[in-house]
Amino acid sequence: MSLRLKMVVNTVKRCANESGEIQSEEISMHAVYSDKEGSPNKQWSKWTPCGALSFTVSNPAALGKVLPGQFYFVDLHQCEKDSI
Repeated sequence: MSLRLKMVVNTVKRCANESGEIQSEEISMHAVYSDKEGSPNKQWSKWTPCGALSFTVSNPAALGKVLPGQFYFVDLHQCEKDSI
């Protein structure tokens, strides 16, 4: 089973070390409402937006790539506990 959610980035909080170097970013997103037939969010929830996601990025190559106001699809796929 899989689900696809359309989300928008709310905030990107940059976290710096003592010398001011950015070490990570805390990113928060929420679901985007659409009542359009076939919309990914209408497929998983009768009343959207009804979802939130937050995560931390610490890969230096990925810092600064996700910005507030950007839209993303988030795909959820069921997997086994030990799968990579």
